[in-house]
This record gives sequence, C-alpha cells and structure tokens, in this order.
Amino acid sequence: MMKTLVLSATAALLLGSVSAQAQGVTLNVPSWMWEEGQVGEWFKGNTADFEAASGNTVSATQIPSADFEKVVVTQIAGGAVPDLMTAFTSMLPPMINAGTLAPLDQCIADGGFGDRLLKSVDFAKVDGVTYGVPVTMSPWSVVVNRKLLAEAGIEEMPRTVEELYAASLAVKEKTGAYGYAFGNDMAAPLHVYINSMQWVLGFGSDWSQPDGTITANDPRNIEAIGWVKRFLDEDLAPVGLGVIQARDLFVDGKVAIMFEGPWLMTQIQSQKPDMMADVDFEVVPTPTHAAVTGGAFFVIPAKAANPEQACELLTAYMGEEPQRRWLEDLLQIPGTTAEPSAAFLEENAWVGNMATIAAQYPGGIGYAPPGYLIDAGEFRQMVVDALSEIYSGRASVEDGLNTLQTKLENWSATL
Repeated sequence: MMKTLVLSATAALLLGSVSAQAQGVTLNVPSWMWEEGQVGEWFKGNTADFEAASGNTVSATQIPSADFEKVVVTQIAGGAVPDLMTAFTSMLPPMINAGTLAPLDQCIADGGFGDRLLKSVDFAKVDGVTYGVPVTMSPWSVVVNRKLLAEAGIEEMPRTVEELYAASLAVKEKTGAYGYAFGNDMAAPLHVYINSMQWVLGFGSDWSQPDGTITANDPRNIEAIGWVKRFLDEDLAPVGLGVIQARDLFVDGKVAIMFEGPWLMTQIQSQKPDMMADVDFEVVPTPTHAAVTGGAFFVIPAKAANPEQACELLTAYMGEEPQRRWLEDLLQIPGTTAEPSAAFLEENAWVGNMATIAAQYPGGIGYAPPGYLIDAGEFRQMVVDALSEIYSGRASVEDGLNTLQTKLENWSATL
C-alpha cells in the first residue's frame, strides 16, 4: 500500500511538471504594428500558429508609433522588459550602445534563416555581432492617386518639384482636394523629421555628414525646406496634420500624392480595395529621387525573461511561408528574400516597381542623422524645433536653418 502511494505521489509530481511545461510561458511583445490593418492581422495570425504549436502565449501590447520609442525605453529602464519587440531602425544604435539588446547570432543560426536575411541586417551589426533582424525594409517613395490627378487635368505623374507644385495647384483649383500631404504635427517629431529627410536627401544634401560635419544651412537644404514651406503657405498641403490623418485623407480620395511607403498601399487594399486600380507606387519627383528606406527590426532585450522562447517566436515569424505572405498579403518588402508567385506579380505590377525604386534610388536608412546615430533623438528634436519655427512663420527658412546650424554645432562640440 505504501509503495503504491509513493508511486502515485511521484506520478502526480511528474504530471504536474508536464502540465506546467505544457502551459509554457507568456511572452511580452510590444509593437506599434499589432493594430495596423493587415500588418496586424499578419502578426496575430502567425502568433496564433506559434501559440498553438509551442504551448506558449503572447501578450500583444499595442503602442502608437509616435510614442513607441519613448514608452518602450522608459519601460525597459523601469524593469518592465519585453521578451521580443519591434524597433525602429533609429532605435538600434543607442540601444546597442547602451547594452540594452541581446546578440542574436546564435538564435539566427538555430533558426536556420540567416542565409535568407536581407543585406540591411548589417545595419544591426556592431563588431560582427548581430543585434536585430529586419521586419521589413521598404522604401518611402510616392503613392499617387492617378484618378485624382486626371480629374485635375494631369495625365502624367510629376517628375520634378516644379511639376509637383503645378499639379498641386491644379488639383486644389479643379477638385478642391490637396495635391500633396505629409505629416507635420510637431507633437510627432519622428514623422516630421522623416519628411524633412525626403526633401533634403532629395536635393542632394542632409542635416549632417558621416564625419559629424553639420550641414543644416547647406544651400540645398534651404531650397528643399523652402519648397515644403511653400506648399504649406499656399494651402497646397494641409497644416498641422498627423501622418495617420494624412494617410486617411489619401484613402478618402482627398490627396493626390504622398511621399509614403507601401504600408499606405496595404491600408488602401484593406479599407478600399476598389481604389487599388487608381493608385500606383512611383519615383519621388525630387532632383535625386532619393527613396528613404523605412522599416523596422525584431530585437530581443538583453534582460528578457524568456529569451529561448522569444527566439522561437522570432524564428516562427521568419519562416519562409510567413515571409512570403508578408510580401503578397501586405505588399511590403519582408526582412528576408521571398519568392512571390507569378500570379501575384501579374496582379500587383507596382510591387516590382517598388523593388526597382529601392535598388535604384536608395536614401537614408534608420531615420538617423549621419555621424550621430547614438544621439539621434536629440539631433532630430533640434531639427524639428527649427522646422516648427520655419513652418509657423516665426523664422524665415534661411534664418531658421542658420540658427539650427549654430545650435547643432555647439551641441555636437559637447559630445
């Protein structure tokens, strides 16, 4: 009788252990993507497959993109460390420098997806160590509503800034819509900075150079920002608009052209699929046609509570079928090479155009000023503060950028 009781107790302990193992762990995964239309559906669907296969669960935390960096960095500093998270390219250098991120080379090797990673993974490498895996690396270029342009008498996509301006005048006069729109809500500085990158890179300059030289008042920057201000001053682009609002206006057929990424095409496909026949992905009509590279990385924080399970989830996301679905369902370039079907390419010819633009007109990656990757946040904020003064009319373009030049030079001397 005693032997039977002992065996029963042992069996109970074993069953309890198996049960606990079957229950798995709960992974904390914050992102701004969980509720982004079909992007969110991709995450939720692949996450559900992972949960069913692994016995683990995922706590999906949605944080708005405009607040994501600040919120997550604050949470990590306070001890609320995610297991896996998405990160903007601009977040990687300071987080790597601070020792916040875990090396991923062993995870990549164990997951078997290293040979499919895009070259952009190099952005996440320091001294040969990999700290991030690309989620997507799609170009910001031009999304155009050709139907709205045609209603304004514009039959061809504008190829120069002067043609963009003329088209915007025609669209406003003949349709009442906007020819051009962009996020210029100063409460969302990252989006304001990204738009400025599109223009200053488009005119062949930047806010700084790789050696740290400040070039804020470069004559090309003055010309570029002068054009942006002209669109605002003449009511050819809406003032004070957040980027989400601007995208919604485009989807509503009230904007002809935005310097945007393919995620806007995804939004159109999700919300107004019939509109897809009228929109296209085109080359930016600036002198260099620079297509700023937008995107994000998967990262695992160094102090994550469940790094092994986080690696398993990352590996699931990077599987060949999920990656192909990212391309075909979301109409965005995934983090790995993915072979689309012939039927998909026939139906979505613009995706090939997007790939060509990314290859022919590469621009800045990471939304970070050259030479200041670690201190990008402070740098960007000073640029945005100067743009706020300029766009509001409190400073001329030249005076505002001269002041910015001095401010950035003085600041950089203290680093």
